[in-house]
Amino acid sequence: MAQLDPVIIRRRRLAALGILAILVVTIWSVSQFAVGQDQAEVDAGPQETEVGIAAEITDCAPGVVSLTAMIGTFDEATKANETLNNFAEGVVPYLWYEVTNTGLVDCRFNVGSRVTFFTITSGEQTYYSSRDCDRSESNDLTVLLQANAPLKAEPSAWDRVYSSSEGCSAAQGLQAVPGGGATYKLKAELNGVISEDVRFILN
Repeated sequence: MAQLDPVIIRRRRLAALGILAILVVTIWSVSQFAVGQDQAEVDAGPQETEVGIAAEITDCAPGVVSLTAMIGTFDEATKANETLNNFAEGVVPYLWYEVTNTGLVDCRFNVGSRVTFFTITSGEQTYYSSRDCDRSESNDLTVLLQANAPLKAEPSAWDRVYSSSEGCSAAQGLQAVPGGGATYKLKAELNGVISEDVRFILN
């Protein structure tokens, strides 16, 4: 069998290498495009805190959201709560709020724990501030506030103790606030909206 000219062999090898290079570049380009498409879908997807809110719904306008601070009792078993302004000795008060969109159209509003605060005072002294509590897991939660449809938050217990940089619970060894008929005021703040004071008594 006649031996091929070395020049022809070299040309064929170069042609094969060129075809292989084109194939590699084509496969890489297709894979990058697919990854890019997947990433675009992830980036364009709805945020977890905004699922179910239509795109045309806008943020609540300033002054349209009203906030009411609430204090009372809460039954963990039945999830039933009742407002109360006079607590017998040993009864644990629960704090929550009611937020209302007083406007004419539905709007979006952040009700997450990152922007939720409760403050309890008596006279000029602040006895409890939720800003002192562990807020490492606080987050944002954007919800749909329907026009004139109050939304109630989940109640949280206050252990009748002073708050401090050390924490907010009796389990942390914090000092109990005075009882025996002492009068206090509760104020709530939600995403910059501040409630009126609510007075209550601890016996």
